[in-house]
Amino acid sequence: MISRIIQASSSLLAAILLSIIPMSLISCGSSPPRAPEMTQLEVRQLQSREYSGADEKTVLKAVIAALQDEGFIISAADPGLGLVTAAMEVRDEDKLSKAWSKMAYGMGSYQTTRRFEASATVQTLERSVRVRINIIVKALANTGGILWSQPVYEADVYQNIFAKVNKSVFLAKEKL
Repeated sequence: MISRIIQASSSLLAAILLSIIPMSLISCGSSPPRAPEMTQLEVRQLQSREYSGADEKTVLKAVIAALQDEGFIISAADPGLGLVTAAMEVRDEDKLSKAWSKMAYGMGSYQTTRRFEASATVQTLERSVRVRINIIVKALANTGGILWSQPVYEADVYQNIFAKVNKSVFLAKEKL
């Protein structure tokens, strides 16, 4: 009798665990990376650079070229506003949540693509031109929706883009 109770409770525990584990893995698989806690000033410093000795048009062209070099497709550029918008999609299928979703629901929503959206503003100051680039990343689902969206705060992403802008501005100033 006691062995039957133990066996029944073990089976119940196993069933509960088997139903909880897949759900926890599904929710973890498609979650966004944790964003660091930054002040507004730190975010602006990360996303902004100033260029002296160059005109706004030259810097705007350099920003467009740098974004294209990084794989972005320019969707709009307005020289009057000093605004550039661009996007890039990267195939990034979440195989774990896809497998659990398929097993638990027959087929559900899972991440298939990451979409990076960038906007850049270029404005003339008294003695320089300021550029601010803002990038967000979105996880797109197989069903066409957005699973999550958040700003990009990785310093190296912005450093890579600004290094290319720096080089373009330098070459333009030197007429090379």
